[in-house]
Amino acid sequence: MTVEEIEKEFLALPEPERMEVLRRIMPPFCQDMMRNEDKLKEMFWLFTQDCGRPVRNMFSAMATMMGHKGCQ
Repeated sequence: MTVEEIEKEFLALPEPERMEVLRRIMPPFCQDMMRNEDKLKEMFWLFTQDCGRPVRNMFSAMATMMGHKGCQ
């Protein structure tokens, strides 16, 4: 499957199913990123630039997905 095919199928899902996919893939993805500082910086750069969200909010969202309280 190509990246384009995965993206197309993901975006075709109803929103609740997209959120379930994210809940399943984000924790292992984030845990892998936490092992490499350069990957972590790149991930947050992508989130803050492409999603337009402050890093503090992304930390909170990711911590929540990983079962932590997050930033307040």
